[in-house]
Amino acid sequence: MLRAGTELVVGSVGDSRALLCRRGRAHKLTHDHTPDRRDERDRSSCGGFVVWNSVGVAYVDGRLAMTRSIGDFHLKHHGVIPTPETTRVTVSIAHHDSFLALTTDGINFLLSDQEICDVIKQSHNPTESAELITQQALQYGTEDNSSILILPLGAWSSLPPLHLYSTSRNLVSCGRWA
Repeated sequence: MLRAGTELVVGSVGDSRALLCRRGRAHKLTHDHTPDRRDERDRSSCGGFVVWNSVGVAYVDGRLAMTRSIGDFHLKHHGVIPTPETTRVTVSIAHHDSFLALTTDGINFLLSDQEICDVIKQSHNPTESAELITQQALQYGTEDNSSILILPLGAWSSLPPLHLYSTSRNLVSCGRWA
């Protein structure tokens, strides 16, 4: 949510990510809610357990790779919660804030935060950026939802404010924030 044009409030549940491009550098505004985070794993006392698969990915009860989820009701009594973590940051042209990128795990498990930021910076517009990033994730072999939403900010003021491209639905949608 962008309040008064300067206060950005981001709420996060799960493993999607919010990145702010400030002065050309990626700044992670969210942190993945995975069972390998000690502060998240400590909720296992609620009745659940954490196991690691053969490649080192942690799962709650051997089934879910995240500790916070809006759905997954069958794991709520095992420590999986729907409570978001929130982050507040002031955005401005003075900080050289160019855009906010929201990505799903099909992208952010394969591309680094800075790679995502660099692709967006080098593109002509947010739609092109989103297409390039999702296509790169597909080329790297993603098997998960690969969606990205790019919100241009003041330092990228000549562009329309909202573009979404999702390979999971193969659609391009453009709109404006009210």
